Amino acid sequence: MELLIDFGNSLLKWCLWADERVVDQGYIDPIALESGLRSIDWSVVHLVAICSVSDPELTHAVSVYCDSLSASHCDVRKMHLAHLPPWFSLGSTSADQIGIDRVAAMLGAFGEGANYCVIDAGTACTIDFVSNGEHQGGYIFPGLSLARSSLTLRTARINGVADRLYSAKLEPGRNTQLAVEHGVRMSLVSSCERALRNSSSPIDAVIVTGGDGEWLAGHLPDHVIVKPNLVFMGIHRFFRGL
Repeated sequence: MELLIDFGNSLLKWCLWADERVVDQGYIDPIALESGLRSIDWSVVHLVAICSVSDPELTHAVSVYCDSLSASHCDVRKMHLAHLPPWFSLGSTSADQIGIDRVAAMLGAFGEGANYCVIDAGTACTIDFVSNGEHQGGYIFPGLSLARSSLTLRTARINGVADRLYSAKLEPGRNTQLAVEHGVRMSLVSSCERALRNSSSPIDAVIVTGGDGEWLAGHLPDHVIVKPNLVFMGIHRFFRGL
C-alpha cells in the first residue's frame, strides 16, 4: 500500500491507499509526530508520498521518521512543483506563490471536465479554476473556523460560538451566537457563489473537499461533486500518473 501524507499548518493527515481508494486513515497533531507515525501499520507500506505546506524542519522530521519506520525497500518521496505531471500546468501561476496542497487537490479533480473548479473548505477556503489542464487562478479567504476565531478574538462581546447550533436556512440570528454562526456560513456560501460567477469560462464541474465541504456543497448549485479524499487522490496521481 501507499502511505499518503497531507501535512497542513495544523494537522498531519494520512491514509493507506490501495486499489484507487482509502483503506485506512487518520490524523496526527504535530506535537506528537513520532508516536503518531509509529501507530501506522508499516508492514504494508511500500511507498510514502508526502505533500506538505508545514514548516520545512517539521516536514524533514516526518521524512526522517518515515524512513526509519519503513522497510528498506520503501521509498519516501516529497511532492515538488518543479516536477508536475505532463498533463497539468500552472500556466502563469508562480510555483513559489501557490500551496502544494492546492495543486494536489487540482490533480485529484483532473478528469472531471475540461474546465473545472476545486473548492477546499478547510481552515482557509481555497478556490481554484483549471481549464484544459492549466491553472487559471483562484481565491483564498477564511473558512468557517478561522472566521469564527477571528470574531471571537477581536470582538469583546462575542465569546465562544457553538458551531453546530445553526439553521440550514441561515436566517437572521436572534442571539449573538446564531448571528455569528449564520453570518460566517452565509459569507462562505456567498463568496463561493460569487467566485463561480467570476470564472472566465464555463465550468463543467465543481469539486468540493475539506472538512466543511459536505455542508458547503449543500448550499451550492446542484452539479457540485463532493470528494473528501481529493488531496490524497492528487498525491497518488502526482507519483503514479492517472
